[in-house]
Amino acid sequence: MRLTERNLVICDKEFRYANRLAKNIEMREELAVKLYVCTELKHVMSLAKERKIHLLIIDDIYSYEERKSILANHIFVLSKNQVNDIGEEEVAIRKYQCADSIIQEIFETYMEKTKENMIRPMRNGAPKILAVYSPIHRTGKTTFAIALGQEYAKQKKTLYINQEEYAGFDDALDEGLNLGDLLYYIKQGHGNLGIRLQSAIKKKKDLDIISPIPISLDLKEISEQEWRMLLEQIVENSAYEYIILDVGESVQGIFQLLELCDRIYMPIQKDEISQRKIRRYEENIRRLGCEKVSRITSQFVLPDNIEEYAKIRAKEEC
Repeated sequence: MRLTERNLVICDKEFRYANRLAKNIEMREELAVKLYVCTELKHVMSLAKERKIHLLIIDDIYSYEERKSILANHIFVLSKNQVNDIGEEEVAIRKYQCADSIIQEIFETYMEKTKENMIRPMRNGAPKILAVYSPIHRTGKTTFAIALGQEYAKQKKTLYINQEEYAGFDDALDEGLNLGDLLYYIKQGHGNLGIRLQSAIKKKKDLDIISPIPISLDLKEISEQEWRMLLEQIVENSAYEYIILDVGESVQGIFQLLELCDRIYMPIQKDEISQRKIRRYEENIRRLGCEKVSRITSQFVLPDNIEEYAKIRAKEEC
């Protein structure tokens, strides 16, 4: 079923600002909106005669008396300072902050008030969930997981989620919303995760990444059910075709979560101690009745050129 687009109008005399905000919204292809940019109030009023305005984002240079003359379902006022003449039906938004925060606040507020879904389905069928996990440490697991994700992302919309205690990311990927924030948002019983998810995304080339949980104790306290809820929300409210889980030892219900995956990549080592660990791991799987985990697991020793090897494995999957 095709999702009905909502008409969204941005009105601001600062054309460059309005245009940048509009382009940021346009980049979010999952949002079912049709955009219009105006620099004069008269253009908005003319537009309102031709079509319904579902969302109006307007600069506070226009007074409340001027704004209330516009037929719009929901009005968001871009405020440079404290706005005193905000109507009860309006929502004030701080103008000079990052576009992600503006968009998140506007669309979360709109969907909370209307209970409408604005996330359009952009793929056929459920995404494939791939895990990279190993009971052996220092195998190049995370390097391989990111390289694999980047290869998938060249062709398909791909999300990487790190579930390790210590992710080892650079500082730029640790800023802003993180995985813990998304899990908290879900636990509070909020609605659609789609907008907040997009606000949490960082980029590494074409690969989408959610910043990992910064405190290891917080990671250990997340239940299996909460991990399941997160994956369900991402599947339902995003356009990802591949989700890559970089799984660490501290994940509760680790075997049950691995069973949710379509494939498990397991980098290993061939030395005697590593092989003993693998045998213990496989014995645990059998005792817990998680035989599917063994069936979907591919074990391998990573070569020196991990990126090239990830390219080969990605071609096999695609």
